[in-house]
Amino acid sequence: MIQGSKLTGCSRSLRVIAVIGVLLLCAASAMGGSERRSTELALFSASEGSLVPGWQPLVFPKIASHTKYALAQDPGDGTWVIKATSAASASGLTHATDVDLRERPILRWRWKVNRVLDKGDARRKDGDDYPARIYLTFQPSTKDFPFFERAALRIARGIYGDFPPRAINYVWASKIKKGAIVDSAYVGRFVKLIAVESGPELTGQWRVEERDVFADYRKLYGSDPPRVVGVAIMTDTDDTGEHATAWYGDLEFVSAAARGN
Repeated sequence: MIQGSKLTGCSRSLRVIAVIGVLLLCAASAMGGSERRSTELALFSASEGSLVPGWQPLVFPKIASHTKYALAQDPGDGTWVIKATSAASASGLTHATDVDLRERPILRWRWKVNRVLDKGDARRKDGDDYPARIYLTFQPSTKDFPFFERAALRIARGIYGDFPPRAINYVWASKIKKGAIVDSAYVGRFVKLIAVESGPELTGQWRVEERDVFADYRKLYGSDPPRVVGVAIMTDTDDTGEHATAWYGDLEFVSAAARGN
């Protein structure tokens, strides 16, 4: 079982887990400022029974129960993957990175879930849970923000803590339609959610996903993206109080030419 030490002071409220920026800022603080950020994500398939360096467990002191992450072998081909088990719980695995999306704009991964959540609804704070989700945060910068957006960001940070100004969540949704884009139920337009999969029809099946993160960022925020500085996986059910299990295969950034290969 992958264990993690609690990070004190990283959560100003129980709901701060909705913002991946806080997750990754806390993780980066725990690793230390001198930690070198990798341009590659450590692959779960290379684990051979023990998690390869790069992925950091993150749990929340004020959350009573934490999602359990463990290495498991895919019965189909024996590949090592991460199995996440959540029972009214929340926690994540984070990876500090440094990716230039002009060179490698495509994020590729595979995942599987055993169910969707009966009360899960990305549009509501009490439904902001997902059987599986992938988070990306970007190099923080607000220099191009209009005045009113900077003001709104200051207000949101005063409530939810110091999260990066923009982030993308790729989620396996329960109620919103596949392809839907919604603002975070907690911090609004500063964190965007995209329903890559939705509903129960494909539960129990591995799904291979590819997203053009460069294009997604431009569509969501109207500008070219800065560098990706953090990636996380998370299965959480603390808001809905439900149970879910998910499996995550390797995540990697690849060039546009490698898409589909």
